[in-house]
Amino acid sequence: MSTRTGSPLAVPAPRVLPPEQAYDYEFWARRLIDPELLLGAVAVALFRAPLLAVPMGATRRGGQLHMVEEVFARQAATALEGLPGFAALSHSGPIVEWGEQPPAFCRPDECHQFYGLLDSAGDIGSPSMPSAGHIRHGTETGRWPPSAEQVSGRTPPLRESLPTVAVTLP
Repeated sequence: MSTRTGSPLAVPAPRVLPPEQAYDYEFWARRLIDPELLLGAVAVALFRAPLLAVPMGATRRGGQLHMVEEVFARQAATALEGLPGFAALSHSGPIVEWGEQPPAFCRPDECHQFYGLLDSAGDIGSPSMPSAGHIRHGTETGRWPPSAEQVSGRTPPLRESLPTVAVTLP
């Protein structure tokens, strides 16, 4: 039986990649009112799942990334620092934010407008993301995981099943 030592998590240096390498690129490409914002977007990778960071501009007044842990948010903020469209960059807990602050207690349609997103009730032909996505105030729920359809033509990563291991405790 192994014990956890409580040693701090070694967080790799963030990598900024082309936006098309983000695992959620197609999702955001279908949701943005102004898809040309993707030209200034970047994929932020700390481990193996790059997340898309879409800059503010045109109809988008701000943005955010949810990074699960505060240490990851700090690293992601460092990666975005100084990039065009990511002004007023900050992080609080696991959330990295840029641009203006969204209105407090905004209705979902107001939040979608603030973030430059199509109305979630609209027919955009895309599965819904869990509410832990980029939008802080949304109430959207829906199908997850997203469709296996690869809109970009990219081959999905191989998924490998691991054998079950029986553990006998004293």
